Amino acid sequence: MDRIVPFNFDREVRFDPAGDFEAFLKEAPAKWVVYLMADEDGRPVQLLCVKNLRYSLKRRLGVEDEAIGLSKRVNYREIVRRISWKRVDSAFEADAVYLEAARKFFAQTYQGMTGFRPAWFLHVNPEADFPRFTKTTDLGIRAGQLLGPVEGKEAAQALIEDVQDWFDLCRYHHVLVESPAAKPCAYKEMGKCPAPCDGTISMAQYRRLVEWSSRAIVDSEELIREQTKRMQAAAKELRFETAAKIKSYIDSLSQIGTGPLRHLRRLRDFSFLSLQHGPRAGTIKSFLITPGLIEEIAGVPFEPAKPSDLLRLALTLAADRGCDAVDPAGAERIGVVTHHLFQPRTHPGLFLPLATIDEKQIVKAYRDLQKQKKPPEDDPETDGEGVFKELQAL
Repeated sequence: MDRIVPFNFDREVRFDPAGDFEAFLKEAPAKWVVYLMADEDGRPVQLLCVKNLRYSLKRRLGVEDEAIGLSKRVNYREIVRRISWKRVDSAFEADAVYLEAARKFFAQTYQGMTGFRPAWFLHVNPEADFPRFTKTTDLGIRAGQLLGPVEGKEAAQALIEDVQDWFDLCRYHHVLVESPAAKPCAYKEMGKCPAPCDGTISMAQYRRLVEWSSRAIVDSEELIREQTKRMQAAAKELRFETAAKIKSYIDSLSQIGTGPLRHLRRLRDFSFLSLQHGPRAGTIKSFLITPGLIEEIAGVPFEPAKPSDLLRLALTLAADRGCDAVDPAGAERIGVVTHHLFQPRTHPGLFLPLATIDEKQIVKAYRDLQKQKKPPEDDPETDGEGVFKELQAL
């Protein structure tokens, strides 16, 4: 994480309430930005993400007494002396930049005020004394593996229950921890649990079963192929009831990689090249996403003439960034990414998994992005302020 550059805005102007206000406004673009208003000593007053910086400053620092901000008692003209900002061109970029700014300038309060939702993962440590799958938003756990993301807490719990059914794992952890002297539950009688709790199999054997299941759910294709062969063999031998049960099992397994589980992978493999709209029509910005990091790596003015260069850059930068755990700041960045990953396909912006990306996909993604229509509120030339997010000093 030492490669992260501390967040800074790239533009700043000074505000003098006695100066030429119109000249001051001309220094601010009528564009989509994340910006900070601060006092003379640089202490943060308000952080905003707006579609039109010029309009926003006119409304908040103008002479007219408007009811703005979180309190009508705030007179920004008396307080604000510095305005810093960073241009953004997509909802994803705006969220990523806003998070970094909020963490830096409102470190004590931003978590409860930004509204970003955490990313949900499954955690499992097959080498634990009594291993099990649990749902978590703590991505700093170093023992075992983190698998995800999944689309929300409910989806994570549903996946745990499915994994227990698919691989006949223990459903009652409080019974498992009494192994090998526990009284087995009804699942043993139904043939749905190998019963490590009463010593029917050893805990060493059960740990290998848990390890296999953790590998199978992130790469289920081999398991599905094996089960398909079993189904076909049963059908050939006229064991239709058995074939039907295997088919049901295959259908259940096939939900991996779809819907709420469509981005399921090891945290180490959480790597994407994201293409987002750029500042002008036909342009894009490309972002490299690796575990706990979001980095703009290139701006492409028009359709990539050499997509191989962009692909090579992304793969080279990502080569040594895989990790099995991230710090709290990294987990927040992953939360921003997962929010956009689980948006409808019509939502602007594309995310290409680095594990499967090729040059043709980059070109296709660029063309698909150009077909995506920005929602009306995404017009940075809007006459309104267009407030998306707002934090104010207490």
